[in-house]
Amino acid sequence: MKSRKNDCDILLDNAENAMNDLGRCFGSLLDEKQTKMDVVGTIFGFGKSLTKLTLNVGICAIKNTPKAVVAVASAKREFVNTLEIEYNNYQKQLKEEALDDKIKQLKLKK
Repeated sequence: MKSRKNDCDILLDNAENAMNDLGRCFGSLLDEKQTKMDVVGTIFGFGKSLTKLTLNVGICAIKNTPKAVVAVASAKREFVNTLEIEYNNYQKQLKEEALDDKIKQLKLKK
């Protein structure tokens, strides 16, 4: 059974291919023995690899957007809940301190 590559592996493979094609492109530009057609061929090869990488990045972004939205919403919800709990604890502490101050004032009046 052939294992299916995940999105990250595909993107890394495409990026590696694009970088290899870019290296060949620079190599053919600097090699004086290469013909103009060879140079143009390596430039088109790099363009093809770069286009493939760009398309796969777009597909990956579209495919994983719902997961990212859910993760962000979950993190936001957790953050807001934590803030709410801390705010309520702070308000409770302020009320307790105010009550303690009133008790002290009443004891001093006696």
